[in-house]
Amino acid sequence: MVPLPFIILYLKRFASFLAGKNKAAARFLDILFVRAKEKASPVEEFQWLGLMLFVAVPFPGTRAWTGAIIASILDMPFWAAMSANFFGVVLAGLLVNLLVNLGLKYAIITGIILFIISTFMWSILRNFRKSLSSSS
Repeated sequence: MVPLPFIILYLKRFASFLAGKNKAAARFLDILFVRAKEKASPVEEFQWLGLMLFVAVPFPGTRAWTGAIIASILDMPFWAAMSANFFGVVLAGLLVNLLVNLGLKYAIITGIILFIISTFMWSILRNFRKSLSSSS
């Protein structure tokens, strides 16, 4: 959590500074931003909730640093990005702790159930958002 404020606040400025100085750095940063933008679709759609759930998923590449990069790229407000990252990290820690304490067989079953629930939850949220936008 310590580097997150710096990533959220200064990533774009630092990236533009580096890109102006070095072509290899510009290519690397372009690749980094493209990958972060690809992962940002649920975050872009649901903002705080999307970022918190993105960080909470205990998979490689979905942690707080990537969440901070996505928040910076999407120009999320600082405190919203910090709180979403914080609660996502806490939730991920609780999930991993739960899965470790359950044992392998129950962890696999719980992982499958959580995947099904999360897929169902995203579809409900998307439908809810569509119904809100169509009624406006």
